[in-house]
Amino acid sequence: MMLESGGMKSPEFPQEAVGLAKKLERSIVMGRVEKRRERAKERQRVEACEDGEEQEAALEEERRRRRKEMEREKEQEKEKEQERAPEEDVGMGMVIDLEEEDVLDISPGPDLPFLSPGTPSSSTTTSPPAYIADTNLTALRPHIPQSSVPNSLLHIPTILVSHYFSSICKIFSSFDGTLNPFRATVGRLWDGSAPIYYAIQSMAAASLANDFPQMNSVGVQMQRETFRSLYSGNMDGFGTNVSERAEDLDKMLLTILLVGQTTSWHDPGDLGLVHLRTAKRLNQRRLEVQAAAGPGAIGSKVRRSNQFFEQCIIYWDMLAGFVDDMDDFDPPPSAFDIDHLNDMDNNDKIFPHPWTGVAPRVAKLFREVGRLIRKYRRITLHDASSLTFLSLELGLDIDMPQDSLAVIEATARAQDLEEELLAFNPPELDSLVDAGDENTPVQHYILLAEAYRCAALLEIYRVFPSILLKRVPNAANTAGLDFGIGIGERPYATTPRFFDFLPASTATSTSPGEFLVSLALHIISLLESIPSRSGTRCLQPLVLIAAGSELRFSSPSTSHLPSSNTSTIPPFFGTPSINIPTLTPQDVSIATARRFVVRRFQDFATMMPAKPILRAEMLVKETWSRADGGVDGLFWMDVMSGMGWEGIFG
Repeated sequence: MMLESGGMKSPEFPQEAVGLAKKLERSIVMGRVEKRRERAKERQRVEACEDGEEQEAALEEERRRRRKEMEREKEQEKEKEQERAPEEDVGMGMVIDLEEEDVLDISPGPDLPFLSPGTPSSSTTTSPPAYIADTNLTALRPHIPQSSVPNSLLHIPTILVSHYFSSICKIFSSFDGTLNPFRATVGRLWDGSAPIYYAIQSMAAASLANDFPQMNSVGVQMQRETFRSLYSGNMDGFGTNVSERAEDLDKMLLTILLVGQTTSWHDPGDLGLVHLRTAKRLNQRRLEVQAAAGPGAIGSKVRRSNQFFEQCIIYWDMLAGFVDDMDDFDPPPSAFDIDHLNDMDNNDKIFPHPWTGVAPRVAKLFREVGRLIRKYRRITLHDASSLTFLSLELGLDIDMPQDSLAVIEATARAQDLEEELLAFNPPELDSLVDAGDENTPVQHYILLAEAYRCAALLEIYRVFPSILLKRVPNAANTAGLDFGIGIGERPYATTPRFFDFLPASTATSTSPGEFLVSLALHIISLLESIPSRSGTRCLQPLVLIAAGSELRFSSPSTSHLPSSNTSTIPPFFGTPSINIPTLTPQDVSIATARRFVVRRFQDFATMMPAKPILRAEMLVKETWSRADGGVDGLFWMDVMSGMGWEGIFG
């Protein structure tokens, strides 16, 4: 199957740099040939000696001669480096083809518990799979100081690979350590797979571009090389037997997770949807290969791999569901039923997943909420400027045709999702297995699961306010609207846990808008309980957007109030009055929460690739600006679409 990489063009290096690289390559080859000749002559001279003393003298003389040659070569190298502009060398390290013995060695960790392709470790010499046999793997020789190749040329791949294992695999997973699959498994496979080799360099370059803008072009080129080596061959043509075929499919799917889910690191507007589709198809093909092998071939390692890949796709699908219509993204049938994770025996333990944490069920529900909202907005044919039904204070959704079949079906589905979210209980603390990352204790996963649950409810109540009216006491009476709810009637108000997280004043509030703000503040308080250095930081941006965009001040107004301090004013001046704007305690809390959201985005922009994070911050600030300017009925997804700021925020 041939897939394009989205029409992305790789940056072209200057012709002078290309010519220089070719000359350097030829000089290296000629240098090797010359050294082999010198070694052969040395052996001949030694063999010609008649006794041991003559041999020793000949060897000593040869050593002195070689030391002098090396000193001359070093001096020549220094002179050439001073004359050569360093910017000509950036990104050209990939043209140097080295021998197998020169491949870098990154010590891998042990096999991760839920992704074990079963390939030999990187210390074992193996040939690349058939589908990458024609792709040269390039790395650096650590012992090449005597050559004329500039250091900037030699060390770019070294720096990128090293940066991946020192930094990138930490931010690409919610936990780090020997059990992090993006460290351990990638560490075993990277030097035997061209796509993985290029993918980790692409990710590293995108991260380094935060501080070194010139790395943008290097990252894009490595991304292009990944897609070329991944998609250039026949995806059905690798693997000589069922076991090898399954192994190759695992490697290919892992590569797509690495490079496809990070396209927004290079371009925040690149959603990488074609790669999400490919990941789903590959995962389905994996399951078909397993089924063909028979039940006996599916052991515990295979089942753990299936869970790992399935949950990765669920999380990726969740992010994409909020920024693109997903009708053609229905997940394929899977042998792994994620719902069973919420009905586990007491003796079962839950190991965190790098992307879905300990609550994949909530991630799945949040995904369904995003897809439903996108579909609902499309079928109602309302653009951002006409979505007045979203204003809970000014008419709710009465402008919509309530008897529309599409509206009825969407509302019914939203209500089902709300019921499932309200019924969800996070796993107990003692049922979780610590992943071994001191920055990410298991408590962080429980807090994040609750934040995701509440964020999904927040989106439902914002887009389907009639559902909210059935939950908030007295809201229908105060709003003066008829949704089939009698005055004072609260058909769902007794739902367990619904008001547990809200202050007592909100539980009796008559304003749906105030309820949404209180729910948003609760979500922010959950995120505040998680330090910014937590490994879960990579999973927080979408929740920050959903909750942060609801932090809206009460409607500005002024009150004509008599001054309370009039005892020192002579009575003939009269009682003064002061026009002051209204300010509620909730407004103060909103201002504090806004500062936290901005600060958290700014922290994340320094810890992770900045482009998608900065776009998320811009989106939330634009929503605040419009709301503060008096625009009613704002929804962050409308602002995002109107500004063209769609992105993968996670």
